[in-house]
Amino acid sequence: MGLNITSIGGTMVNNHNCDVLLPKQVFIEEPLFQYHLADSKKFYSLMMIDPDAPPRIDGEFFLHMLKSNIPGLALNAKENSKTIGIDYRGYKPPAPPRGTGVHRYMSLLYEQLDGNNFLPNVPSSRTRFHLADWLRGKSLCGPVAATQFRVQF
Repeated sequence: MGLNITSIGGTMVNNHNCDVLLPKQVFIEEPLFQYHLADSKKFYSLMMIDPDAPPRIDGEFFLHMLKSNIPGLALNAKENSKTIGIDYRGYKPPAPPRGTGVHRYMSLLYEQLDGNNFLPNVPSSRTRFHLADWLRGKSLCGPVAATQFRVQF
């Protein structure tokens, strides 16, 4: 769906290699997120979740990142720098526990329908994050773009 993720070391995940299995060290630092179809006049919210984190209950995820009020212009940027926006839950790198198998790390980008006035209720915990409940009643459209990679211990 057009979302590109680039590590500090230059490893890119996009539509062409979505779901690739990578060493966890690749994304130890917050990557650059790019969406070249972003409207430069709009604002976006971005999250990264792990649906395979224990205890693996349907609809519950580990929240690795929540960032809002990202200008579309920033998502179109060509330079390699941290994606600007308001960090509500700062980036936590992939760290699947030993013995839990392969984990998917899904990045989801939503368009904010109320411009840069989006103030999310910040989840009190990263664990057992209920995405569907959190999205309910929000002025968000999408996801308009997404991608994922996989990591194991």
